[in-house]
Amino acid sequence: MNYQREEITVSGGKAEIIHFQMNDQNSLTGSNMKELAVILKEIRNDSSKKGIILTSDHEKFFCNGLDADNLLSTPKEKLLDEVGGIVILFGELILFDKPLITEVTGYAMGGGAVITVASDYKYMYDGKGRIGFTEVNVGLPLPGSFIDRIKMCVEPRYWSEVCLEGTVYKAAEAKKIGLIDEIAATKEELRKISLKKLDSLSKIPMSAYRSTKNMLNGGLIAKLDQYQKETANAFQQPGVIDNLLEAMTALKEKRRPVLK
Repeated sequence: MNYQREEITVSGGKAEIIHFQMNDQNSLTGSNMKELAVILKEIRNDSSKKGIILTSDHEKFFCNGLDADNLLSTPKEKLLDEVGGIVILFGELILFDKPLITEVTGYAMGGGAVITVASDYKYMYDGKGRIGFTEVNVGLPLPGSFIDRIKMCVEPRYWSEVCLEGTVYKAAEAKKIGLIDEIAATKEELRKISLKKLDSLSKIPMSAYRSTKNMLNGGLIAKLDQYQKETANAFQQPGVIDNLLEAMTALKEKRRPVLK
């Protein structure tokens, strides 16, 4: 089981805390991303559920991006399905029109940062963890959907370093630029912040919340199909696949990648 689902009670009814437990680094595969998408759809369609908290109990990793072993064992002709899965999952997160809170409990690289930025409220444990859109550093063009969402929360003067440099941030640094909303000194405090916010949001008439959230994200929602096509085209650019595989191999071999 890749996700532990914990039902909780909030003022407006029921909600869920979804604990990531995919593998040793909570990294993403096509299979576990599809599983999370199914969970999101189920809760979205369940009138008794008022929202979600995404979290991880892993000591080090919230979600460490795409899984290197999985990518290296995937035939080249099927790599797009694996890598492009994060764009599809991002779309499901954006379409989730109930309260969505993420607790960044540890490292959130690449896909972990994508899940975080897609949330309504983003809280981070001020520990050793880091967050960053590291896609460009492994040779992957950053999808337009991620960039457009980043522009909705990160201060404009930091767009270039977030997107073009793949800068990795500590919790306080991420809050300073707008990537994270609040930070907490302990994981217990982090949970208190999340539960307080979710309880408050659950008191808002859900029809009003959902309609307003869909309008807020309307620009992204309208372009979801376009984003997927753009990602597929970008992935077919010369060198992208080779750079990705070299980066994943270097990661496993604990060396610096030689990218073209």
